[in-house]
Amino acid sequence: MPDTDRDGLSDREESDLLGRYSPLFMISRDDCSDRPAQFVVGTRNPTVVDDDGTIYGQAFPRKGRPDEVELHYYHLWRRDCGEMGHRLDAEHVSVLVRTGASIAEAKALYWYAAAHEDTICDASHLARAATLHAEEHGGTIWISEGKHASFLSEAMCSHGCGGDRCTRMKPLKTRQIINLGEADAPMNGVAWLNSIEWPLSGKLSRSDFPEMRVARVERLPETDIVWANPAKRPAQATILGANAGIGGAATGIRATDTALDVANSSTSSALDTTADKTGKALKSSSSNVWKAVKKRVRKTGEVLHGKPE
Repeated sequence: MPDTDRDGLSDREESDLLGRYSPLFMISRDDCSDRPAQFVVGTRNPTVVDDDGTIYGQAFPRKGRPDEVELHYYHLWRRDCGEMGHRLDAEHVSVLVRTGASIAEAKALYWYAAAHEDTICDASHLARAATLHAEEHGGTIWISEGKHASFLSEAMCSHGCGGDRCTRMKPLKTRQIINLGEADAPMNGVAWLNSIEWPLSGKLSRSDFPEMRVARVERLPETDIVWANPAKRPAQATILGANAGIGGAATGIRATDTALDVANSSTSSALDTTADKTGKALKSSSSNVWKAVKKRVRKTGEVLHGKPE
């Protein structure tokens, strides 16, 4: 059977696995970019065809684990509408699957959600598939309005680095899943895969489930959703001036490795309420930070041009 991207998995196996674990994406009715976009084939510059709900997929064997496959689902957007908005936005979620003799025997082990990945505001997190009740099928993924960060829980959404909100949500009707292939072997005419206009190729070239990260999940209770990069949390709180908000004001949110304990059902409603309040506080704090930065930049410019401060 053909293996177009030459990664050891047949095109058919990749397609079947991507289809079985396709997530249910929850998106905002008020998103400035409407829905994830489909892009023109055969061109090196990412050019939107339509905001039609297309999802791009990737499947590759986990290094050193021939019975495990990593699946990535990329929701690619026409634009990001955050404080520092920009054209194009590449975000994703992923799942680590243990394969069997057939696709029907495959079982998901862990899910990962990228949220402001590779920035100081990185709030990416992961959990056992069993914790999310998503071992045999795709999980439910919450996408923040305008910023498009991915979250494994609606309650997690307001705990990004200021301003992430999941309000007026609706399920995305995924139009299709297009296999991207690999960074060095694109599939399906995706010539824009390595464009410098977005960091997509870097996301394709690494695993979201390194051994140390998975080991950290296994050390914690089965009910926990875990920060992928917990060392960044104190710095994020300091930047936003919201230590209580990010560090643990909400019931069930811990300032260590654990992002959320989904076991305590009594905290669910409290989380929803507190998360909403915390999200508003973070959004206000973030807005104030940017206003201060912009004011300082403006004053600096006036001084440089000989105008009195």
